[in-house]
Amino acid sequence: MGRLVIRGGARALGFLSRLAKYFAVTSVATSKMDDAEKNRYLSQKVSTESKKLLESFGFEIKVFGYTEEMESKNFLTVGNHMSYMDVFILASVHPTLFVTSVDMGETPVLGQVTRQAGCIFVERRNRTTIEKDVRQMTDALSHGINVTIYPEGTSTNGLHVLPFKKALLTAAIEAQVDILPVVLKYTEIDGEPFSAKNNDKIAWYGDMDFAPHFLKLMNTKSLKAELHFLDPIRVTKESTRHELAAQAESQIRSIYLSGHQGAQ
Repeated sequence: MGRLVIRGGARALGFLSRLAKYFAVTSVATSKMDDAEKNRYLSQKVSTESKKLLESFGFEIKVFGYTEEMESKNFLTVGNHMSYMDVFILASVHPTLFVTSVDMGETPVLGQVTRQAGCIFVERRNRTTIEKDVRQMTDALSHGINVTIYPEGTSTNGLHVLPFKKALLTAAIEAQVDILPVVLKYTEIDGEPFSAKNNDKIAWYGDMDFAPHFLKLMNTKSLKAELHFLDPIRVTKESTRHELAAQAESQIRSIYLSGHQGAQ
């Protein structure tokens, strides 16, 4: 137990040290940038730092289906969601801005991280702000920047995929940018297959407190995950958010559940 505490504490301190350095560098670098320049810079910077972070933790990520087109074009990226680590894993491969809730922006540590990463904050519980939220996303997409949303609307325990919410997909139609479905699978934790017995080591959901969960995650010896990039979904002026959400959910659900026996 003592060794676990030491390892977890050392990793946590290393993580916080990296964050402090990141905050200092990005604060200075972005101080005179306009919004588009700042967003582009931050998406690239988060990608670079995420790669370094995962390497330092020894987390093993296998990537499937990422093409030259996905590197050269920008998309509204859509994925399943289980943990704050999802962001680092996706960003390490695919530079992007993330859409998150206003509540997340108010969470200790994670709130500052999301603000300094250029996240777009939306108020999921207030439908009167949807137009403003979509406008922020559309503006970033129109400037050639990738934007990522998690249409389940919350993180899950990783044993299922929730129905997709549709409203924010309107941004892809307004910006005339295709949708890129992405599936993240956590496959192994500390040498054991991801399952209901160990999912709480990585999945952060419900009313879990961040600090205890983060320290538990820092104590993991090894973590393996797969990132599957699926064929882009074509967006036209005739597309509807309902059709796009249904297509993206179907593709993501099919690939994700194929690897988790007993999931619903």
